[in-house]
Amino acid sequence: MLRQDTTFWLGPENATKACLLIHGFMGGPAEMREAGTFLAQQGIRVYGMRVAGHSGNPEDLLPVNRQHWITSAEEGFAQIAHYPQVFVAGLSMGGILSLLLAIRHPEKIVGVIALSTPTHFTANWQTRIVPLARFFIKWHYPLAKLDLQDPQSQFMILQEARLRGINTKIDFADQRTIINLKREVRIPVPALAELFQLTHICRQQLRSLRTPLLIIHSRKDTIVNPACATELAQRTPHASPKRTYWLERSDHVITTGPERQIVFQQMQTFIDHIALHIDENTAPTQCEP
Repeated sequence: MLRQDTTFWLGPENATKACLLIHGFMGGPAEMREAGTFLAQQGIRVYGMRVAGHSGNPEDLLPVNRQHWITSAEEGFAQIAHYPQVFVAGLSMGGILSLLLAIRHPEKIVGVIALSTPTHFTANWQTRIVPLARFFIKWHYPLAKLDLQDPQSQFMILQEARLRGINTKIDFADQRTIINLKREVRIPVPALAELFQLTHICRQQLRSLRTPLLIIHSRKDTIVNPACATELAQRTPHASPKRTYWLERSDHVITTGPERQIVFQQMQTFIDHIALHIDENTAPTQCEP
């Protein structure tokens, strides 16, 4: 099985259309690979990049910051910038990086796809203290208070394990296993603070986006408030054409969820529509006889 952090190239090298795929925070290229396979089958050249610090080991996120993430996105874009029609698509934090790339390179990027992308984070006391907490709290343990006897929680954990290349069963009936999971699954608070700041930076620049935009979000997203999709559409008045597509059964990682085939189809339809529009506008004018 491929590791979570393995980058990939898919699709024909001589394609006209190319798409950069950017994974989310604490994720890896693996969560975008099935989308890449689908697009490649439609004749699109695909590059699934890895964002700086996202090796699958949370320790590797401690020394990096938002500028490292932006730089790695720029480097990923440079890999496909020579193709005639360049698209970028990102999940969650990857969506933020995709939007920033499209704002920075309007002359080259012809379409951007934002999947489960935040414009802000819920303003509860936990999120408000993150910028300060980074200086005296190193780790957040998201499973600490989770009921791991709940089937939905077990499914989520197993799905995450598969994305990390761990092809094994987890014995949720074993108390030692539960204790180890709650201790080992951790998020670096300094990196979380950097994510919040990156989101704020992107939010402040959204009015500058003039690239065609597809927004896909689930109404049942428990990580990024679905209201972010509405706000993203409102804050990008110059992005045209623009469409928001709502999912009804997925959670946050919609590229591996139950409606992933719908997500892939919407991505392809958007790319084909924009490419067709470009081709029609650049077609040579025939002279009248």
